[in-house]
Amino acid sequence: MAEPTNPRYLLGGGEKLSSEIGRPPRGMGDKANPYGFAEARTRLGSQWAQVGDALAALPSAALPAGEAVVGLTLHPSYLAKSYYPAHLLKDLQLRHMGSRAVHLRPEKITSKRANDDPRPLLAPLIYVAGAAERIEQFSAGLDQWTPLSEYVRDDFRKIEEVALPKADRFKPLAPALAARKDPIPLEIVLHDDDEEDGIILPAFTAFCQSLGVKLILERRRRTGGLVFLPARALVDDIPGLLDFTFLRAVRGMPVLKPLDPILRSQIGGFKVALPQEDAIVPDLAVAIFDGGLPEKHGLERWVTAHDAPGVGAPIDGGPRHGIGVTSAFLFGPLAEGETPPRPFANVEHWRVIGDDTKADDFALLAVLERIENVISSQRYDFINISLGPDSAIEDDDVNSWTSTIDALLADGETVATVACGNNGEADTLTGLHRIQPPSDGVNIISVGAANKPFGAWTRAPYSACGPGRSPGFVKPDLIAFGGSAGAPFLMLDGSSPGGASGNCGTSFASPLVMRCAAGVRAQFAQHLWAPTVKALMIHQADPAQHARPEVGWGRLSHGLGDLVLCEDGEAHIVYQRLMPTSGSVRMELPVPPELTGMFEFKATFCIYAEIDPEDSLNYTRAGLDIQFRPDSVTVPPPYRKDGKLITPTVPSSTGFFSSADLYATEFMRREDAHKWETTFTKTKKMRSTSLNRPVFDVGYAPRQHGQGATRSANLKLALVLTIRQAKTKNLYDRIVATAAGRLQPLRARAGLQVPARLRR
Repeated sequence: MAEPTNPRYLLGGGEKLSSEIGRPPRGMGDKANPYGFAEARTRLGSQWAQVGDALAALPSAALPAGEAVVGLTLHPSYLAKSYYPAHLLKDLQLRHMGSRAVHLRPEKITSKRANDDPRPLLAPLIYVAGAAERIEQFSAGLDQWTPLSEYVRDDFRKIEEVALPKADRFKPLAPALAARKDPIPLEIVLHDDDEEDGIILPAFTAFCQSLGVKLILERRRRTGGLVFLPARALVDDIPGLLDFTFLRAVRGMPVLKPLDPILRSQIGGFKVALPQEDAIVPDLAVAIFDGGLPEKHGLERWVTAHDAPGVGAPIDGGPRHGIGVTSAFLFGPLAEGETPPRPFANVEHWRVIGDDTKADDFALLAVLERIENVISSQRYDFINISLGPDSAIEDDDVNSWTSTIDALLADGETVATVACGNNGEADTLTGLHRIQPPSDGVNIISVGAANKPFGAWTRAPYSACGPGRSPGFVKPDLIAFGGSAGAPFLMLDGSSPGGASGNCGTSFASPLVMRCAAGVRAQFAQHLWAPTVKALMIHQADPAQHARPEVGWGRLSHGLGDLVLCEDGEAHIVYQRLMPTSGSVRMELPVPPELTGMFEFKATFCIYAEIDPEDSLNYTRAGLDIQFRPDSVTVPPPYRKDGKLITPTVPSSTGFFSSADLYATEFMRREDAHKWETTFTKTKKMRSTSLNRPVFDVGYAPRQHGQGATRSANLKLALVLTIRQAKTKNLYDRIVATAAGRLQPLRARAGLQVPARLRR
């Protein structure tokens, strides 16, 4: 089917339909507090006493400058940032060190829904530090403690449990490591002063020496308030580390994902006649971090190969993997007997793996450092990472790869695609089949693999599954064709210039998604932010009937026309704007008022956020409060509720996004959890009779370390909105008319053909 000569491209300028408004009021009911102050003091008395006794029993070497970390677990009712016990911590002279999620059954449950469900509830565990002697004194005198401040008393009754950090900080070792009799490689994570000359790391170094644990300090990494330390220790000596209360976690050092092909034999070897044109947009800056390229790769027209400083000689299989990943980005899946399409952009291929990593138990650190050095020193529009730790994510802690990459990309300038891993057939009971770092990042696009490029498809069995952590719960973000035994991904293989064969893996699905993203940027003259490109990819993904942990938001077509063109009866509109440092933003939906009947709306919001790696529960520093008002004109009349007269001052809002759209039941109980996600997408149908200048009112909620903070002035907000009414074939033109010149089709670059569709 031929594409129209006057294509209906994405409509841009949606931000011209937005305006800053005061923050709309939110209804806040009275909090059902589980415990009164006196009751809390009584029930926590024995727990505080155990903390005091345990601290007194610790060796002085485990207490840097006489300080210790204590874990305060709040009741599950107190998850929101407004319940952070700041007054209590100030009164007790304690400082915040980090937080994570735990699941428990509290002594009292205030929610009827939670009472009817016997499963544990999500609760925040806050790590705080202070003088051990002062904590012991407080523990001993708790029964006589009556603070004058009502705020301190209110904070104290929020506590469900108090204890020193527990033994679960020692993560289970792989059987091969646990059986070794020699010192094994470890990754130790430490709460730190966030300063090179602080007191905690030197004290921990001396403590490790007393246990015979060898820290490799020259290879340490700092991210936020954590320091990641490579070490070697005998298995029997590891439990002794747990006395040091500033220890966050200790685990076996993961290894790099293997670059071996999933399909062991060469499939369908053939020759490809490469195109003779330069890249469509040569000024796009693209980087691939991988295993290098063969010496005679034949891609010099579009590819510049770099060796990262310090990298050793190429490893076996590295160049073959590298050229496959690069081929997937340049050309997409090849077809035997056909000339590949002209690349959208040139690419710089950085070889970050060498033979120096083969015998290095801490190779992950060297590879991550090489990637970090390149990204921090050069600006890229797109990057792809199809390598990383060969380990599944953990719910309660953040990997150094993830936190490093997320921090580098928080400004929203770079689109990063990351392969989620080929461990999808690993054990599901232990979670070994879940996505691998850094694909759990919130500022990246995590990519899994589909088994077919067209037609009936499913997740490729090898492709890792979600969910991710919260925030970042929906993972992978997307899946794309990655190949299977029955339908391999055809790519250049480096056997000779133009030599090609078939393989499969998320390593190749990931650069295919980056190719789609680069294609969108290449198609249009207007600049689209990284959150906008991510929102568009997710907006156009098709989940079919597959479970969200299997496919995330859905499968992405690699046909550019499917991403940037509108069909009859629909319009895709792009909004991108900075969020204000006060108030909210009202974003109008340009629904033609003269049309009647049923409308379908699909909205995808996306932001990139700064992060707090030490606060895995409160990882993102920014969140969105999105209210949908179908009728933004009419204020409802007064009404009575619980015997009180309520007089509304703003038009009514109705649910568009909610926790139920993202989370399984146990997560739905955290009512505000979804606002801290960085991506939302939802489809909703409404009759025209309920619409009167519909709008989204979008608020920006900042936090830092789980408590209130000042808004950043550079938070980029992207919205992709689709309005559909199948019976109105010219809906696109009528929406443009309704917007009165504020919306215009994105302008295609001169000389480009209308992109083809694949999803038919």
